[in-house]
Amino acid sequence: MFQNIIDEEIKEEKSFDTDNKKIRVINVKNLFSVSDFVIYAIAFMVSMVSFGDEFAPFGLAIFAAVCSNRIPAGLVYIATALGTLIGFGPNGFLSYLLTTLLFIVMTLIFRPKFEQDRNEKQKLGIYVMISAFIVQAGKMFFTMFLVYDLLASFVFAILTYIFYKIFVNSITVIKEYGIKQAFTVEEVMGASLLLSIAIYSLHGLNIFGLSISNILSIMLVLFLGWKNGMLVGATAGITIGMVLGIIGSSSPVLVASYAISRNDSWNIK
Repeated sequence: MFQNIIDEEIKEEKSFDTDNKKIRVINVKNLFSVSDFVIYAIAFMVSMVSFGDEFAPFGLAIFAAVCSNRIPAGLVYIATALGTLIGFGPNGFLSYLLTTLLFIVMTLIFRPKFEQDRNEKQKLGIYVMISAFIVQAGKMFFTMFLVYDLLASFVFAILTYIFYKIFVNSITVIKEYGIKQAFTVEEVMGASLLLSIAIYSLHGLNIFGLSISNILSIMLVLFLGWKNGMLVGATAGITIGMVLGIIGSSSPVLVASYAISRNDSWNIK
């Protein structure tokens, strides 16, 4: 779990062999920068969200994505574990704990290759998918065997892999925002989807009958359309509307609402 932190410390020791105190200060700064605090908050929020109160792949997906990006994962793990415990209780927390432990063991046994010039610096998708499936399918040995449970395990593993691939590209936008001059469309789309899922954790918060999560999500679509043009705004609106509609079991009207939002953002521009 703390492999990323150890790797960072080794790199810093090579650069500052004669000043151990300076190394410790730099490590603390790397763990508590503004971008890292944002990642911790997002990880905590997405870990409380699920698909129809049945599948909750987001906490596991963002933890694996952080490990793949070689970002120190200790505090992210704590944030996702705490969010899972609050959102889904002891049973959900136990399932998350077993899945992540199996995932960590697999990455230590079958060491993935490191690639420098990619967002996905370590290919961990297959490990997180297998871990999710094994833990979910393992529950059938303690209850009555149902084909539905087996299919649900497959679906959960596939969803975890899909959102891992999305998050592994979107975390770069959050981590390097203000540093990197330009991002690809895939990175922007992934980051917007990640933020919208995190915002959905506030869906129970209403002010004067207005949903805070819906307002913030629509504002996100408007901002994307204003900053990146109609194509990105339209794609983001439809994608965010579909995902949030599936998560909240909402009507298809929600998708149309987010898609229309991109037209308004284009007019504003």
